[in-house]
Order: sequence, then C-alpha cells, then structure tokens
Amino acid sequence: MKSFLLSLLIALTLFACSKEDNNDSNNEFNISGKFLAPNGVDPISNARIAVYQNNELKSETRTDVQGNYTLSVERGDYTLILNKGLFKTERNINVESDFSLEDLNIETIPNIAVVTGLYDNIESVLYSIGLINPITQEPLFDIVDGINILDRQGINQNTNHQHSHGALNRNSSNPLLASNVNFDFEDLLNDDALLGSYDIIFLNCGLSESYTDNSSALETYVANGGILYATDWAASYLDAITNSGVDYLSPYTPEKSGTSTSTVANILDNGLSDWLLLNYNISIDDTIEIDDFLFSWQVIDSYDSATTISWLNGPVTYLDDTNTEISENKDLAFTFLHGEGGVLYSSFHTENSDIEDITQVERVMQFLVFEMSDLQ
Repeated sequence: MKSFLLSLLIALTLFACSKEDNNDSNNEFNISGKFLAPNGVDPISNARIAVYQNNELKSETRTDVQGNYTLSVERGDYTLILNKGLFKTERNINVESDFSLEDLNIETIPNIAVVTGLYDNIESVLYSIGLINPITQEPLFDIVDGINILDRQGINQNTNHQHSHGALNRNSSNPLLASNVNFDFEDLLNDDALLGSYDIIFLNCGLSESYTDNSSALETYVANGGILYATDWAASYLDAITNSGVDYLSPYTPEKSGTSTSTVANILDNGLSDWLLLNYNISIDDTIEIDDFLFSWQVIDSYDSATTISWLNGPVTYLDDTNTEISENKDLAFTFLHGEGGVLYSSFHTENSDIEDITQVERVMQFLVFEMSDLQ
C-alpha cells in the first residue's frame, strides 16, 4: 500500500511539474514600445506593428495616437517590423520575458521627389520631421526645380500675391532645400522611367503651370502605384486623374477664386484631431485655424464621398463668375485612391517661412504626409 501511495505521489508530482513546464513554455510575454518619425520626436499614429518568426506572422497591432504599442508573443526569436505605409523600421528581437523596447524611429524611407513652387514649401515639413542625413544635414529626398523664369516674371507683376504672401521672399532660408538634381519639372514629366522611380511626388503650389497638358503622365504614375501630393494651384495637374473634375473632386470655376485667407476648420477625422490634441495641445474642440491660403486660392466645389475622404471643412469666401462674393462651408483637404496609387490634395499649404518653428497647419501636413504613404 505504501509503495502504491509513493508511486502515486511521484506520478502526481511529475505530472504537476510537466504541466507547469508546459504552461511556462506557452506563456506569452508583452512587448511594448513607441514608434517615432525619423526626427526621433514626433509620434507615428496608426502604424502597423508586426512580429514574424520564420516569415510567419505571429502577432500584430497598431500604434495609438501617441505612437505607443503593445503586443504579445511566446518566448523565442522574432523579426519586429514597424511601418506606416512606405516608412519602415525593422529589428531582430529575443523574447524571454515582458520588456519595453527603446523608442524606434523610422529608418527606411520611400524614394521621394519634391517639385518646388513659389507659394508652398512642403520640403520644409519633410526636413523638420527628419528626412535628412544626420551627418551632412542634407535632405534624403530629391528637390526638383518647378519654377521657370516666366513664372517668376509673372509673379513679379502680380502685386496682389506679393502684397498678400510676399511670394518671392517666402522660400525656405535653408540653402540645403534648393534644387539638388540635374533635371527640372518638365524633364520629370517627359520621362516615364524617371517619374516611375519615385514612390511619392510632391507638387508645391506655385510651380510652373506650363506643362498641364502632360497631366496624363501623372495619371499613369498614380495608376501604377505612385502617390501624389498637390496643393492649391497645382490642382491643374490632377486633371487627367480626376477626369476633368468628373471623378473624386471637382475644382470650382472660376479657378483660383478663393478670397478668404484664413478659417477655423472642423477636423473631420478623429485620428487627426486626437493626434494634434494629445501630442501638441491643438484641436481642443476638434477645430484648427487654417491661415495659409493664397489671396486667390483654388476652391474645391464638391467631392465624391464614395471614393474620397475629406479631412477638413470650414467657412470660406470666394468669388463666382459674376465677381460676387459667396460665403459658405467648403471641404479643404482630401485623399483618394486611384488605380494602384493615391492622391492627397489640399486648398491650403505650408507657411513657407521657418523650418524650426512648426506651425499648426504644418502639423496637419506632417500627419497627412504619413497618411498618404499608407493609402495603398
């Protein structure tokens, strides 16, 4: 009897130990961290965080509006991939217990071209979020001259624009943000291979409008997977993409008839509003002041809500074809998919002044830069 009881006790002990070991081997541990822009400061919201083992997805989650994330995996060796669209970071990690990773910045960036314009300077926003060589401080994107001599002469003769925005003096003071390639905007539009080599192309307001007949090249670029950003007067280069305003969004006629230079706009996306509020104390009541319109800006008359997302809407004034001023709410920034790619368009743009002092409007543009890379 004693022998039987002893055997039973040993068996129960072995079973308990085996069960404990088995549970321990199947325990899941929490990995937490924070995902930041290349500058190591600004948080990346709604980024995908995924853990792989032998190329098999084991766990995934999304960052919150402050860039934080937590996910669980069993002990072992993994590849951690963090990405916001085309912006990415990758790490090999060993999981033995719960642990917090150091803050991780975006390290892999897409191939980007910025076409310069007289009234916008998205390159300053890209620079401020850290798309630069940390040693030389040179931008990690190509800057293409989009302004020809006739454009500059025309602006010199336009006293309204000089008076309202001082266009000729509003380019960035950073000499590193001058054109850094040996081709211009016309060359880019005429070279399908060169155009297609870029993942994202930014068209600043105030670039030359002499090549709008080549907008079909941009339609092909987007349809094949490219992402295109355009502001205000650059709307004319969306003509082939929007089927002359029939699809996605319809520019108002007469063109460039906006007269108000600021508005308090409603933020239509909770993610944007929360990101601005929790990180920068902006948009306390889901509104933001947009004060970077030209004296005569391109109003968007309407958009297709089935295909297009509107981000902001606010009261503005503009002139009709009888030169009568109209006051009403209009949508001001949009994203939409086209073919394999996507488009971001806004009627306003950046302040074009100081890359060190980031304005509220530039914060909106910063958020949308990362969102547009995630359109595909």
